[in-house]
Amino acid sequence: MAIFSKMYFNAVFGALGGLLGWMLFGVLGEKNPSNVDLNLLLGGAIIGGSIGYFVVSVEAIRDQSLVRFARLASYGVLIAMIGGAFGMYAGDLINTGILKVVTAMGMTINTQGVFYLILGMIARGLGWSLLGIAIGASEGIAARSIGKFSYGTVGGLLGGFIGGVLFELFYYIARQTNTTTYFWSALGLVILGACIGSLSALVQTVFQPANVKVMRGWQEGREYALDKPANLLGRDEHADIALFRDMKVEKKHCYINQVNGKYFLVNNGAPAEFTLVNETPVADQRELVDGDRIQLGNVILKFQLRAALNRAKKTLPLPTASAS
Repeated sequence: MAIFSKMYFNAVFGALGGLLGWMLFGVLGEKNPSNVDLNLLLGGAIIGGSIGYFVVSVEAIRDQSLVRFARLASYGVLIAMIGGAFGMYAGDLINTGILKVVTAMGMTINTQGVFYLILGMIARGLGWSLLGIAIGASEGIAARSIGKFSYGTVGGLLGGFIGGVLFELFYYIARQTNTTTYFWSALGLVILGACIGSLSALVQTVFQPANVKVMRGWQEGREYALDKPANLLGRDEHADIALFRDMKVEKKHCYINQVNGKYFLVNNGAPAEFTLVNETPVADQRELVDGDRIQLGNVILKFQLRAALNRAKKTLPLPTASAS
């Protein structure tokens, strides 16, 4: 259920980012711009920055950490603003280019027809893919994680494309029904943000090589990906896995290192009696296997390998029909 929880939080915060972007663009964007290109770049930057602000900082918000929030949000805003600006501009260029090619082929396009809608959906989807890639990449850059960077960009690309397609569809509906575009634009951006947030979380969670799940302690039930060669666990604001609220956990308590496909818990100077694997004190380091019970202070974590989880799902027995 952790995957659905992560997707839910990312979708909600992504949707909030889309709504904020719509509101800010309504205030800051020009209604009748003299420079269309500049307005496209401005609109994309505002929308991208707003979605990136919420999606990238969602983990810090869940941690209730102001320091982590400031760091992650700054990456999310800056990088997503660039991606959003170029995304919206690229979408317009792609749409214009497609129309020119079709016109050069001697085809006449009905701007109210379905074919025009499909072209617009493709162009918008490709353009907003750049925004999704930027948001996914900013998560990895902020976390200094190649795994989070690569999986985040793939998820962001998918979310951006799907969200862009739906945005163009809603905009088309508004034109066809002669209704105000404000509502449909807001709805489209909310869905865009939700798609980028949820699909980025989905891809990262599905392809993470390993994680630890909180079995006892603050944030019980939450899973943390182990997607770096060295993952720091502790009460430090910059820890990869922040274990706040337990004073028996040191600020930089231990590391979980990945070496040649194997994982090791490495004590970072914490008391061995507060650093246990399967109830055995660890003063130096110990190799981890799937299902190991890690106790740091009063916090209990469960080490989980993705390969082992996938095997467990495949070997689940099928339900048998009850006898009548």
